[in-house]
Amino acid sequence: MSAPISLKQISDSILEKHKNVLVSQVNDSCLRLAVIEGIFDWHHHPNSDELFLVLEGCLQIDFQDQKSVELLPGDVFTVPAKKIHRTFAKTRTVNLCFELTKGETVFFQNGGAQHGIC
Repeated sequence: MSAPISLKQISDSILEKHKNVLVSQVNDSCLRLAVIEGIFDWHHHPNSDELFLVLEGCLQIDFQDQKSVELLPGDVFTVPAKKIHRTFAKTRTVNLCFELTKGETVFFQNGGAQHGIC
């Protein structure tokens, strides 16, 4: 059995504008805490869905072929495997990501949607 993990302590220790920290693993999935300010590159996960839970700020998820989604604290949204997306936040945003521990990430040079909701 492990000790309790303070998400606030992890979040408060992150000074970078983009950083993912592995918090915990359960079976073949993991929980990551992510801090983002600005744009994170277009990408997709060919073998894993990605669930976002926003803790702080406003996270926008852009897609090539559909309208962007805005997530506020307490909101949850799942991006299906193979769906090309990127995240954007005007100011510091903290969210949790649930995905396969061995999930692959494939990055792209160009995308489609524009940022600007959050």
